[in-house]
Amino acid sequence: MEDQLIRRGLSEQDIVPQMAQMSFPGTVEISDAELQALLSEADLRLLRRPLPRKVEAAVRIFALVAIDFLAVMAAIWFSYWLRYENGLVTSHLASETFIPLQHIAVPLLAWFPFLLLSLKLSGMYEVKQRIHALDKIPRIFGAVNAYIVSFLLLSFVLNAPAMVRGFLVFFWISCILFILLGRTILQMAMSFAGISDSMTRKTLIVGSGKVGKELARKLLFHQKFGLAPVGFIDDDPLYSEFKEPELQDLKVLGGLNDFCRIMKDFRIEKVIIAFTGGNAEQLLDLASKCNKRGVECSIVPRLFEVITNEIEVNEIGGIPLLRIQEKRLSRIENVLKTVEDYSIAVLALLILWPLILVTSIIIKFDSPGPVFFRHKRVGKNGKCFGCIKFRSMYENAEAMQADLVEEDMGEHGWLCWKKEDDPRVTRVGKWIRKLSIDELPQVFNVIAGHMSIVGPRPHIKEEVAEYKEWHKQRLNVKPGITGLWQVSGRSELPFDEMIKLDLYYIERWSPWQDFKIIMRTVSAVFTMKGSC
Repeated sequence: MEDQLIRRGLSEQDIVPQMAQMSFPGTVEISDAELQALLSEADLRLLRRPLPRKVEAAVRIFALVAIDFLAVMAAIWFSYWLRYENGLVTSHLASETFIPLQHIAVPLLAWFPFLLLSLKLSGMYEVKQRIHALDKIPRIFGAVNAYIVSFLLLSFVLNAPAMVRGFLVFFWISCILFILLGRTILQMAMSFAGISDSMTRKTLIVGSGKVGKELARKLLFHQKFGLAPVGFIDDDPLYSEFKEPELQDLKVLGGLNDFCRIMKDFRIEKVIIAFTGGNAEQLLDLASKCNKRGVECSIVPRLFEVITNEIEVNEIGGIPLLRIQEKRLSRIENVLKTVEDYSIAVLALLILWPLILVTSIIIKFDSPGPVFFRHKRVGKNGKCFGCIKFRSMYENAEAMQADLVEEDMGEHGWLCWKKEDDPRVTRVGKWIRKLSIDELPQVFNVIAGHMSIVGPRPHIKEEVAEYKEWHKQRLNVKPGITGLWQVSGRSELPFDEMIKLDLYYIERWSPWQDFKIIMRTVSAVFTMKGSC
């Protein structure tokens, strides 16, 4: 029996608990069938054991490298077939020079390590953080460009035969598509097998106050960061237990003096310092302990509501100063965004006019009143404009609002007030709201120059009147039909979180960012997530 255990890599600890639960008459002897069943159970338990972290990371990286290698091989073959063997292509684009497949494949595969390096530098082999599908495209695009350009430069330096231009164009496109497709298939396969597509790191939060609690909630909600909070440490915790369902498993594990013990007991891989009562020297000491153990340590800065990415760092006698800049777009960015808005708005009208027409007819037949509803909203620089929407309520809806808000004021009063079962909404209105069809006429606001396709949500005067001073920076850009907050939780987000997302959007604006938000909006609309 010992020989069989050794051959299977099983220890006594794997078998004894199972034997203790079995009853045998007389002497402890088991049949071959019982032994086989016992060994099978132990095998399954071994399979369920998590791999060591370094081994798991190596396996994940190896899988990504293998997928990328297969993708490049497939791209080479597919491009060769298109350029030299596909009748449709060869009939319209005669081949300049015929080159055997191996003469093309060998040099490209020999230079494959440079593609691995490019993908590595672009973060595509980061296994501890989930990368959104749309964020992979520019990274893969840049890595493949570097791969092909460096290959051409190397060919020039070595005076090697030039690659056929027609093949190279096909290969460039195919390589991007096949790598993206390969990684998507791998991610879907892992999801189907119940395996997360990123390694989660056990995270300890220093500070059990409002910021620490909010940080834990965000880490649990946004699993793409790959950080799993295990608890808090704080000498004087504001919260020792939590009422929120998602936080009920978390607790304060000890004080700052218990840091080393907690790091060891829970095998902490990431530490985040939120606001805590500990003095500066204690926190510096804590950060040093993290560095010595190879544990990543981050800190949440004060004024994090307005400090995000674009900050200017100065210093006075060794004391760093962070300059907090106004959140606004530059002149060039404003021009680019205007061109983007008009282009997308015209294209949207050409595609969606049948839906707009049908919706207008249905609204007219459903209830008396106009098809469109105009409401005063606050736009860029605090200027008001008439925001156009499909009418989703009865005619006297505005008169009823004051009474309804008074009955159910909520945490923020007028700010983003909504009611789940609003009695003012018509039968058709419920559906066009769920599918966000009521927002489609705002395309006319975009063409009129009052709104953008993507931007902060346009608020009413009563909401703007209750803004805090730092909230008003969101008025530095045109409001949008959709925005970052809509695809990050929509109406489920609290008001302050919406403002922070709006400021983050303004600071990080780019056409690619807008494209990603539009794509995510389509997904949010079809899943009806957060709509009301």
